[in-house]
Formats: sequence, structure tokens, C-alpha cells
Amino acid sequence: MHNGVIRKPLAYLVLSALACVIAACGSTVATETGPSPAKCGVSLAVPTSPVGSGGDATTIGVTTQPECAWSASSDAAWITGLTPSAGQGSAQLQMQVAANPSGTARQGDIIVNGERGRIRQDAAPCTFELSATEQSVPATGGTGRITVTAVAGCPWSAQSDAAWVVLTGGTTGTGNGSVTFTIASNPGTTTRAASIAVAGQTVKVTQQAAAPIPPPAAADCGVAVTPKDVSFLAAGTSSSSITVTAASTCEWSASTETPWLSLTGRTSGTGNGTVTFSVAVNTGAARNGALTIGNQTVPVSQAGSTSCTFSVSPSTLNIPAVGSTGTSVSVTTAAACAWSASTNASWISIASGSGNGNGTVTIVVAANNGAARSGTLTVGGQSVAVNQAAAACSYSVTPITLSAVAGGGATGPVTVTAGSGCAWTATSNVSWLSITAGASGSGNGSVAINAAVNTGAARTGTLTVANQTVTVNQAATTCSSSVTPTTVSIGASGGTGTAISVSTGSGCTWTATTSAGWITILTGASGSGNGSVTYSVQANTGSARTATLTVAGQNVTISQSAPCTFGISPTNDTVNKEAGTGSVSVTTQSGCSWTAVSNTSWITITSGSTGTGNGTVNFTFPRNPGDSNRTGTLTIAGRTFTLTQKH
Repeated sequence: MHNGVIRKPLAYLVLSALACVIAACGSTVATETGPSPAKCGVSLAVPTSPVGSGGDATTIGVTTQPECAWSASSDAAWITGLTPSAGQGSAQLQMQVAANPSGTARQGDIIVNGERGRIRQDAAPCTFELSATEQSVPATGGTGRITVTAVAGCPWSAQSDAAWVVLTGGTTGTGNGSVTFTIASNPGTTTRAASIAVAGQTVKVTQQAAAPIPPPAAADCGVAVTPKDVSFLAAGTSSSSITVTAASTCEWSASTETPWLSLTGRTSGTGNGTVTFSVAVNTGAARNGALTIGNQTVPVSQAGSTSCTFSVSPSTLNIPAVGSTGTSVSVTTAAACAWSASTNASWISIASGSGNGNGTVTIVVAANNGAARSGTLTVGGQSVAVNQAAAACSYSVTPITLSAVAGGGATGPVTVTAGSGCAWTATSNVSWLSITAGASGSGNGSVAINAAVNTGAARTGTLTVANQTVTVNQAATTCSSSVTPTTVSIGASGGTGTAISVSTGSGCTWTATTSAGWITILTGASGSGNGSVTYSVQANTGSARTATLTVAGQNVTISQSAPCTFGISPTNDTVNKEAGTGSVSVTTQSGCSWTAVSNTSWITITSGSTGTGNGTVNFTFPRNPGDSNRTGTLTIAGRTFTLTQKH
């Protein structure tokens, strides 16, 4: 066997190359310095256009040598479902891109054996919604706010077109936000308007005129009004009036520049008269307006929509022991004011109890089988006392304390002693106690109880039997758990590891967790009683690593080997023309699989065409029938072995 370089004349090399072509020697031809080892390079073909903002499936092309293994991962959480996540040779790698919730374009990388392919995604289209497109303010001015609802990352701005509308906050923003502003008082006698441009939309601002200065009264013609000012609730009114008192020859007129006030009757007269008007419902803040009658100004104020007051009648209800199937309470409030009813007592139920404006609440009161009792009905924030008389019947129960084992099961019974015809009920106050018989009865009787399995600490629950309290104490469950296996080894390519079996008592709960980002729990993150945990391990592109799964309080060690590397020895050999045999040693990590193939028809692999870990490839070759040297190759674990046979 010779490892040196054999010098041959140029003509001889040309003839040898030609002979190799005729004999189909393979694609690898030895040079004077010998061939370089094959390298598993990877190239990626990524889409040239961005994925739409709504998300979609897309594909990346992976190109590499047929014998080269690879694994793929994503560095972006919004790129998922890599299929396949690992493979060998060239392939098409599919994935799913989630919808982009932001108004900013984004990009993430797909990593295949360290090679990165970039996926780009368009930004979500920017949309904007305003809380209001109109704002009405009194002549005295004030403040306001406009809420902007937008896609995250979408910029917007706000600008006023009038000097008397000053933006105090939110002139620019991104995503959700708000614009605040102040309105100067209106010194003029006419309504004025302006606009605020917010996120490309227009908010109209209307300000009432200042109340006109009434002309001086004529010396011989006085006009008086009653009342001189009026106020209303947010619900407004369809009809209200002002009385006008004037001399029989005095002429007067009525008008208003307040948009939410409307004159509904006569607008002028002579002598005494009446001015009728309506007030619109107020859905915003408190506001002020005015009526002008003759030379008199009548201020009109209206409460904001939140200024609702309620009254109820009666404020106390007295119910007999037999209960009531329908008792009513009247509610008085403004038409625009909403209200609802609630109660703090389980024996009081509300048959009807919500509305707007005036209304009625109807309640149902259960029969009282015990002592006198009181509860509270709350209507529109007002309290109504509900008092119920004691029952004529008396009851006793025994025992009043029970014990239950941790495993659960039948507990009791509880015996009820009551007068003939005296009705009673039994209810559980906790979810783990159930009544299996005797939920209701009359006179003497008994109640059967079942306790659920206790999987935790000792606990106490109660039953209400014939208005008496029965206490049940249940013992704690002591749970012990074991898991198998407690150590797992997995190759660098990752995948699904050996399932972890959990053995524990029935009803004993457990969980499975890990702090390692390269391990994902697939099933069995939690369980009760016997069970199992399955998990997957990502491909390892670095050094060997170890992590821990904590299953039912026990530690399971997961060890993953480093990516496989391969070496062969020797990498070439020279033999004489006679038939013979040869061998090549393969060196790699435990668990790393490899293959060996002959690229030349006259070299035959006799053993070691596949292997795992270290191994040996044996081959044979026939006598060289030609009159010149010939060269052949084997591909072993991705490396090239060259055999030269002399003539």
C-alpha cells in the first residue's frame, strides 16, 4: 500500500482518463493530490415576495447532497408547522405564517444546518376608529376627549383648525390612544364650529353662542316670567312651560339658540301668556342653555347622563312564613336612567328586575321552615328590607358532625326530626358533598350523603338540613408517585423520546414541567392517578446537552448527544493488479448512523453497508484485466475513499 504521489507522463494521464470514461469509472476522478472530502453544504431558496399580512402557508426549497442530513427550525414564534422539520437530501420545507397583528412589517429566519432563509411579512393595514365624530360644548367652553382605536404599530396625528380649539394631548400616537383638548369660551352671539383632524378623520366641534344681552325694558311695558330659571334630569321632558306676565298692550316673543331646547307652543303674544318647550335627552355631560322671553332670559340647566336618582316604594316588605309567589316594589326615576335589582339572600329570587325609567320589581320568597329571617333587596342602589316570619314548625337533625375518609363514599345518614306536615329540604354548600337521597321531605326523614375522593389536604364542608348546619370533616389523601424511566438518551437529530410512565394512587394529581426550551411536553402536562408523559426534543446543533423533566415531583434526566461527525481511515489505498480485499474504519459518536456505497462496478462491499457508531466497511475487488492503472471510489458516511489498482 502506497500513500505517496505517483508521477505519470501527461499522455499517460490522458489515456487513463479516457479509459476510465469508457469503463464508467464513476464521477470521481483522482488527481495528483487526491480528491477533497465531500462537504454537506445547504442552500435555501426563499420566496421573493413577502407573505400577506393575513398570513398564509409558504415553502422554502432545501438543496443539498442526497446523503446529507439536515434539520430546520424557526427563530420567529409566528412561523410554525415546519414540515418536515428534518430530512436528508434536497426537499421542500413547508411552514405556516400567522396573521400580522401589527401595522409594522416583520421578518423572521428559517435555520437549516446553520444556513438562514429570511421570511418577510407585510404589515397589517392600518385602520382607525374614533369614539365620536361630533362634539357639542356650551358657550362657556370646557374640555373634551376623543378615543382612538387603531391597529398596533399604526401611527396617527391630530390637528385643530381653529385657535379656540387647543389640543392638550395626543397630537401624535401609535396604536390605541386618545386626543384631549380645551375649548375657549365663545364671546360671540352666534354658534361657531371648528374641526379636529384625527387619524385622517374629521371630528366636528360645535360651540353654542353666548346668551344675548337682553334689550332694556320699555319704561311703560314690563314682562315678567315664572319660574326665572329651570333645571331638568338627563332624561329631559316632552313638555314644560314658563308663565309670562305682561301688561295687556305689551307685545313679547320667545326664542332659543340652544339646540337641545325646542319651543312647542306659541312663540309670541300680547299681555299674559304661556311658553311651552321640550328638553331633549342628554347622553353626555351636564349642560346649560337658555330661553329668551320678551326682555327676560330664562337659564335652563340639564344634568349629565350619569346624574340618575332612584326612589323605591315600599322600603320594607313583611312576608309570612309560607312565602310569596309575587311581591312588587315600585321604582321611580328619570326615563333615561337604567336600573337593576339584586338580593343578598338565597331564599329571595327576582322574577323581574331591570329597566329604564319608572318600573316594578317582582320577587318570589321561599317558604320559611325555621326561625324568622331577614334579607335585603337592592334596586337602583336603594335598599329594601325583606323580613319573613318564622315557621310554626320546629326541626332537629342528628348527627350535626360527620367524618369522611379520604377515598370518599357514602357518609351519614343524617336523621331529621320534624312535626307531621312540616316540610324541609337538604342542600350541600360545597361541591365535593352531594345528597344522594332525602333532598326534601316532610315530617321525620333522613338524608344520605356522598363525599368525593379527596386528592389534597384535609377539608371541611357543610350541609344545610332542615335549616340546620351539618359539618363534614374529610381526611387528607397522602399521595406517593414513581416514574420510569428516570434517564433518557436521545440522538442529536431529536424527535419523540421514550414516554415517562407515572404510577400513583387513584385521585392523586400530578404535573409535568421542564425549564429547557429545547424540550416540549406533548401530552401529560397534568394528570390524576396512573398516566404517562410524552415529549419531543429539538434537533441539537451544538454540543451535547442535558436537561430535567420534573414529573409528579420526580426528576427525569434527558441527555442529548451532539450532532454526528464522521471520519474514515484510510481515505485511500493502492493495491496490485491481483484480486483482493480491503477495509475502511468508520469513526463517529455512539448512535450516529451511516451508510457505505460503491461508486465503481469492480469494487463490491461485502459487509458494513450500514452501521451505527464506530464500524468497519469490508470490500473485495477482482484482478485488473487492463494494461493500465484504474481508480474507483466508495462513499462511506459521506466521505470518499479512493482505491487505485495497478496494472
